[in-house]
Formats: sequence, structure tokens, C-alpha cells
Amino acid sequence: MNIQERHTAGAQSLGFDYQFYYFVLLALELKQGQKIGFEVKDDIHIDKENETILFQAKHTIHENQNLTTLDVDLWKTLNNWVEFIKTGDKNFLEKHSFVLVTNKNDENNEFIDTLSSFKANQDIDAILLKLKELKNKTKDETIKKYINNVISLGKTTLKIFLPKVTIETNAINIIAQVKNKILETTRQARFVDAIFDNLTSNILATKYLEIGINRNDFEISYEDFNKRFGKCFSIAFEKQILPKRNYPLLDFNNLEKQTFIKQLLDIEDIDKNKDVQLIRKYTTQMLNAIRNFSDWLEAYIILPTDIDVFEENNVSIWRNEYRAKYRQIERQINEGKSISELENNIRNLGTELVDYLRKQDLSIQGFQPLGIDMSNGHFYALSDSLKIGWHYDWENKYKNQ
Repeated sequence: MNIQERHTAGAQSLGFDYQFYYFVLLALELKQGQKIGFEVKDDIHIDKENETILFQAKHTIHENQNLTTLDVDLWKTLNNWVEFIKTGDKNFLEKHSFVLVTNKNDENNEFIDTLSSFKANQDIDAILLKLKELKNKTKDETIKKYINNVISLGKTTLKIFLPKVTIETNAINIIAQVKNKILETTRQARFVDAIFDNLTSNILATKYLEIGINRNDFEISYEDFNKRFGKCFSIAFEKQILPKRNYPLLDFNNLEKQTFIKQLLDIEDIDKNKDVQLIRKYTTQMLNAIRNFSDWLEAYIILPTDIDVFEENNVSIWRNEYRAKYRQIERQINEGKSISELENNIRNLGTELVDYLRKQDLSIQGFQPLGIDMSNGHFYALSDSLKIGWHYDWENKYKNQ
């Protein structure tokens, strides 16, 4: 293959890619009851309830190339549609609309300007005059033949056909448009590339199997699209792993003065002198929980309402276990015993309460569990802010300090 042949093959390949990605874009815009096809009735078609839209996709590898007045892509496309009209049934034109989409520009295109004027004023004589003028202007016999074929439809048919023609120029960055449509659907920017890769590769594979292997037409209804390719979007809605960072504990002074440590000391879960390393570990767990939650909020990975629901749920977990642990203590106090008389039993029950909560692997809605260390850190943060406590009389002991 020589250089010219390789260049032509590359341009043709990009043209097919352009057509495919435009097909994906249109498939993402399908509405219920509609169906899209690839190279069945035209390059692409969409069947709606009362109409079929035929699409021709034309691509150029040259930057800033214009769709000129006498561009062969323009007139070949119009000629093809005229042949469809002539060979179709008597209701063909009534049931069809036509779209030419291209990445070329339309600067100074006389036909597009005349078509736009015709749609506004319905002056069929003016557009016929322009068609004849353009046919006489070109020396390209193929283009002359295409224009003459359009003219041959006659005034009555042209008055129906031309308003149904749309020429969409400067349709560049089709891949970016597909990704934007995925973003509109999922509202999850961080998943767009993964969904795009998954979706396009699966549609391409299905197209190959249907056309190349099974020799079937490749058409997809709105319902088929959801059934066949809906799973490609699931990554945006499945439970995700939250990104975690470990923040080192830099200040080791006065850790025992933290409210949550005081609470643990009070029920003798830890010893101030013997468990220095544990105090540092628990403090690190708490700070990691607080700082990671702050990071996730700042990055919009989670919402403030997610935190509210998460915290309310975890306080309920604590409250239910607190009531279960201290039910007998409450009865004894109601019968006249003092808290001081029950202190040893309270400490034992308090450590059991802490042990129970340390086994909880918490999760924020829509995400995988946080892990034990982060979950423990969250409970320590709740107890440090006096939203929960371990001792039976924890509110009186700490809330007034």
C-alpha cells in the first residue's frame, strides 16, 4: 500500500468511527418507543412514532474544512435521499425527515443559505433558480448529475422535501458530546470515562456480532438499549470504595485530656499509664475519621445529608445497645439504689458497650463499608463531641464540664 492509499484508508476509517460515535450519541438520546438503526435504512436512522429520521454522517480529517456550496458530500447525500423518495412508496416523503451531519464548517455555503431562506419564505422558484445556477456553475459532471436529480423532483415534491432537510455542520468533538451526555445521565463526572469505555466497546462488539456474524440488521429500541447496555452505567450507582488517607498523629501531648479518652478511662477500658500506645492509636483513628470525612465532603464525593443520615443511624445503633446494656441498672436505680453503689457493674457494662460498637463495620449509603478502624474512629468522634457515651451517667459527668 502506497502513501496515498494509506492516507485514504485512514480517512475512511475515521469516517466510520465518526459515524459510530454519532450513532452512540443518538442512542443515548433515544426516547421510550423509539428505535435506532446503524446502516439499515441509511448511515443511521431513528424510528419515531409517526416519522423516521435518516442521518448521513460525513467526516473530514482536514481541520477547518468547509462544506462548500458544490461539495460532493453535500450533493451525493441529497441525491441519495432523492433516490429514496423516487423508489419508495407514495407515503415515503410524508413519513421521513433527513439530516446531514458533518464536522465541516458551512461558511459561505450558498445552498445552505438559500435552503434557510426557503424554509422561512417558501419561495420554491427562488430555490429552483439557485439549483439551476449551481448546476451551471460546476464543471464536475457527477455533481451536475446529483443537482439535476434534485431538480427533477419538481416543485410540488421539493416543497415537501426541502423543509424536511437539516444540515448540521461543525459537529466536532463527537466523543466529548457522548461523554457529556453520559454525564447528564449519571451526574457523576468521575465515572464518565469508565462508562464511556464500557458502553462503546459493548455497542461495537454487539454491532459486529449482529452485522458481521449473524448477518442481521443492527437496530436497537429504547427498551433494548436499556436491557443490553444499561449495565454499562452501573458503576455510577454501585457501592464505591471511598478513598482514604492516613493522617499521622503529630502532637502526642495531653491526649488523656480529650473527652473521648476521659470517657474510656472512666469505665476503665484503658489505663492512662499503661495504655499510652492505645491512647495514641484511638486518637489517630478518630482524627483519620474526622479528616477523611472532611476530605470527602470537600471533594463532593459525599453530601452533608449523607453525613446526617450516617450519624443518625450510628447514634441509633449506640442508643439501642446502651438501653439493652443498662436496662437492669435503670431498674435498680428506680428501686432506690445509687449510681455509686452500682459503679463496678456500670463499668463492666460500659466496656461491653464499647466492645460491641468496636465490632461494627459502618457504611455510608452508596459506598462500601468503611472498615473497622475508620468505624471505631467515628464512634470515638461521636463520644468526643458528647453525642454518645459509655458510662450510664455519661451526660451528667461530661456535658457540664
